[in-house]
Amino acid sequence: MTTEENLQAGIAAARAGDLARAASFFARVVKEDPGSEQGWFLLASCLSDVEQRKFCYRRALALNPGNTRAARKLDELTMATLTPVSPFLPSEPDEQEPREAPEPDTPPPPTPFDTIREEPRTPYRTPEIPMPPREEEEPKPTRKSSSMSVVWISAFASLLILCGLATAFLMATGRLDDLPTIRLFNRAPPAAQYPTTTPFAPIPTSTSTPDLSILPTPRPTVAYTPRFEEASCPFEVFANADVRCGYVIVPEDRSGDPSDTIRLLVAVYKSLSDTPEPDPVVFLQGGPGAEAVELSGYAYSVLVYPFLDKRDFIVFDQRGTGKSEPSLQCEELTKTFSQDIHGLIDVSTRELVYSTSFRSCAGLIGVQGVNVNAYSTLESAADLRDILQLLGYQQANLYGASYGTRLALVTMREYPEIVRSAILDSVVPVETNLFSHYPDAINSGLRTLFDDCASDPACSTAYPDLENTFWELVTDLDTNPTTVTTSDYPTGTLTETVTGTTVMNIILGSIKNSRFISTAPQSIYRFKAGDYSTLVLAQSSLPFAFEGISPGLFISMMCHEHILTTTTDELRSASDRQFIKEFAWLPFYGDAEEIFKTCKSWGATGPVVGENDATVSDIPSLIITGAYDPTTPPMYGRQIAEKLSNHYYFEFPNMGHTPTASDSSGCAMGAALEFLDDPATEPDRECLNEMAPIDFVVPYTGEPALAMKRTSAYGIDLEVPRDWKPLGEGFYYRGNSPFDITEVAVQLLPASSDEVEAFFSLPAYGYRGLDSALLPVGQRRTDEFTWELFKSSSYGRPVDIAMVDEGGWSVLVVMFCNQDEHEALYQTVFLPMLDSAEP
Repeated sequence: MTTEENLQAGIAAARAGDLARAASFFARVVKEDPGSEQGWFLLASCLSDVEQRKFCYRRALALNPGNTRAARKLDELTMATLTPVSPFLPSEPDEQEPREAPEPDTPPPPTPFDTIREEPRTPYRTPEIPMPPREEEEPKPTRKSSSMSVVWISAFASLLILCGLATAFLMATGRLDDLPTIRLFNRAPPAAQYPTTTPFAPIPTSTSTPDLSILPTPRPTVAYTPRFEEASCPFEVFANADVRCGYVIVPEDRSGDPSDTIRLLVAVYKSLSDTPEPDPVVFLQGGPGAEAVELSGYAYSVLVYPFLDKRDFIVFDQRGTGKSEPSLQCEELTKTFSQDIHGLIDVSTRELVYSTSFRSCAGLIGVQGVNVNAYSTLESAADLRDILQLLGYQQANLYGASYGTRLALVTMREYPEIVRSAILDSVVPVETNLFSHYPDAINSGLRTLFDDCASDPACSTAYPDLENTFWELVTDLDTNPTTVTTSDYPTGTLTETVTGTTVMNIILGSIKNSRFISTAPQSIYRFKAGDYSTLVLAQSSLPFAFEGISPGLFISMMCHEHILTTTTDELRSASDRQFIKEFAWLPFYGDAEEIFKTCKSWGATGPVVGENDATVSDIPSLIITGAYDPTTPPMYGRQIAEKLSNHYYFEFPNMGHTPTASDSSGCAMGAALEFLDDPATEPDRECLNEMAPIDFVVPYTGEPALAMKRTSAYGIDLEVPRDWKPLGEGFYYRGNSPFDITEVAVQLLPASSDEVEAFFSLPAYGYRGLDSALLPVGQRRTDEFTWELFKSSSYGRPVDIAMVDEGGWSVLVVMFCNQDEHEALYQTVFLPMLDSAEP
């Protein structure tokens, strides 16, 4: 089996609960490719021995110091010797800062265990893999020649290249965003782009008034009795958390046969108070289709814990999602998408392949007897009412995030008696058709970006005329797509076709995620200059587009509540706007006619009369929105505010999607908690009014000069930038933005400089992660050394390498950076490092 086949087999085995078998597959992966960060991380997740797990996490971190998941797991394992905490849960929040906001949505490093997670299991035999001594016991290298030179250089090559990918989408650890995001790379000028998904999410929007004459009339509800069955929690419970789990059994269709039931997984976290308030907080996840219960386990410290001081916290997997039964999964669609993003589907047959997979998925769900039209927001609102009744609560405070706000609004409309208050973060109005109004949402986020950069002196100087530059770039690439070839170590090279829609998707994804807003102007100008490295970073997130979401549920709800409420003419009108060349919603493919055919073949019907009516209510509501959000823009929040007479509106000027999950200052979550204490009083706006504007990232020009400090690595003393972050011995990372890959490294290798040069110059192995063989560019003579200078690139970014032989070994100094900063950093960092080096 190939490395990729072993990886996929391991993932399948882990999902099936056979962790021993999964570990054996992952062990083969790291044996065949010691530079596989993903292999080491997944292997650690399957092992029972603590020291072996620590070793695997350390290897993953050595390959990618930006892998914050591995760092967190390693920290938990280290602390486990002091506190009996599960190794599969996030670190508990600091007691002095218990309300730290969660990480925003961004694709984590490629780790399918985001959705696998470990369940209680029996001991198994550890796979036979060589485990070296514990890291603190490993001897330091000595200057002896070794037959293991190639192994050492291979490890260094993997570390070198993967360290260059330590940021961007790979840095994120949270999964609190569920709106389909957009496909980031295209193999050829595609018929459509395909969005990924994130766990707290919404989607584009559009208000439309359907022709009521074609909508069915709602059928009466039959008599039924909901039931609750207690069960063990199917996820790792955070230390000291008091949580009860079980299944609520309700009819699949409340107007059909009451004996045809479904099971909804529910978790109730008990308050830390001895006298909790009687009204709990109920978290309503987005997507639609994103899981919630498992999320509450690994995001406990940032999602659940802040509310437990005074109230219980309830979370449930909505019908068709997560571990509720049935869960509307579509493995065939997932497989097709994976093949597509790896370039295995020819553009001429893509539409046929997707439609075939779609029909296969629909047929499988149909064979299972699933009534797809019973999976709607209206039915989920009735589920919520039954859950509260069975758990003994009279009222609750709803906390809806992204598409979860739509469920909150429908519940407020249908069952106002059970709602004390509602927190609505990143709103999806009930009456809004997300497909038809997507261009308006896009324009809202982009307008904010262009205006804010133009009014910022540093941004407008570095990126003049950002708006026109962006639209010219999109137009040029849509007219003349460009092909970008990059290294795909160790398999060779990877060729991608970049269109204007590709660039559009990257920038929209950047402003949606609050952490990345500051990088958007820089990305636009780098694209204009032919630097597509940000696209390469984003590409790694695509294989996991369906992780944490039920595609079948997403399809059912989008067809029922959005697509089939409008007409082909309206959708075609939206797609004719400047912003949208084709629709790009997983798994919908093609033009307006094709989207309608998709929904009809799925068996979906439109909403019943009144199902998509706006919510008019006087229930106390806190509306939260981010000015940059291109998916649930502020105009949606203002839209529902007109109909909620007892509301408070908080618009965060420097935030994207779901501020309560992405505001590191804690202002958004603080306002939510204050609102819960007294919904009749507006929360304090002081922190909102004091929020700093976006500090846009601009290229370093060499001024001011960087302060340097003396350090030592592998017996070499030299100067490095004082404020850069150490990433283990010899590595120093600037980290001025989430996308920054700028770093320098000092290494000592048991091989001659000629051997190292030859090693990095083998095209058969994709130049070991470089884009081309090393190119000699001269020498640099200092008092101590005569450096041989080389240059190359990695994913299109400059790589500078200086080598010198020393006692049978070779000393290497390496620098990664982007082209727009290369000359300044070469003169102010790289050359001063060489000049200051002493043995």
